[in-house]
Amino acid sequence: MHPPGCISFFGDWRQKLRERIEILTTLQSVDREIRNKSNAKTVLLDEIQKTEGEIQTKRAEIELFRGNWAEKDRLRQGKEKLLQEEGRKTTDKRMRMTRIKNIKELQALQREIDQMKQSNSQLEEELIKLMEETEMSFASLQEKEQELARLEQEWTEKRAEIHSQLTGIEGELAEAAATRRQVAAKLDENLIERYELIFSRRGGTAVVEVSEGICQGCHMNIPYQLLNEILKSDKLIFCPSCHRILYLPETASTEKQL
Repeated sequence: MHPPGCISFFGDWRQKLRERIEILTTLQSVDREIRNKSNAKTVLLDEIQKTEGEIQTKRAEIELFRGNWAEKDRLRQGKEKLLQEEGRKTTDKRMRMTRIKNIKELQALQREIDQMKQSNSQLEEELIKLMEETEMSFASLQEKEQELARLEQEWTEKRAEIHSQLTGIEGELAEAAATRRQVAAKLDENLIERYELIFSRRGGTAVVEVSEGICQGCHMNIPYQLLNEILKSDKLIFCPSCHRILYLPETASTEKQL
């Protein structure tokens, strides 16, 4: 049995140690909330960046497609103008035939007209093909523009929703940060630095319970001697395997061991 004074002293530092553990677990809970909300914020920002990047890419593709269509249309107009000019030339030569009396000149002019008709026929085929390509290109352009307009409309609505979510998350992060400052102010700087190092390296779990002699962080057995230190020491004890801060739940059985 311990002398009365020792029991009082023992109970005092046990209470202080228990309070430090409670503060650390509270800090851990707040930090997890901050981490989760920060991750959620990152996911939303990434979605904004990704979607707007995809829309920008589609806009660039449409501009390129529009340029290709405009070039085809320019060629079509050129072919039409050339065909009209050649048609006028053919008509003029036919009119000349009515005024020519010399058979050789007439035959030569007829051959020239036949060559022009053949050339014009080829021009017509090229023009028809170009018109078909231009029409198909324009139809595809309209389809892509309609698709882009639909995506932009959907994104306008979705983006407003995401910005609303971001506003809520940022407000919650601000509240959590204020709570963290209040909680962290109760601990000394060296302990906070060590806690933060463990928290960052161990996936957001720096303070863990020992249950049935097993660290609930790494699930390794805790040596019996170290268990006694957790029960009796006035200092924080760290897991020899994962280096997390260990604590035992305050139960009736624990009190009996004291």
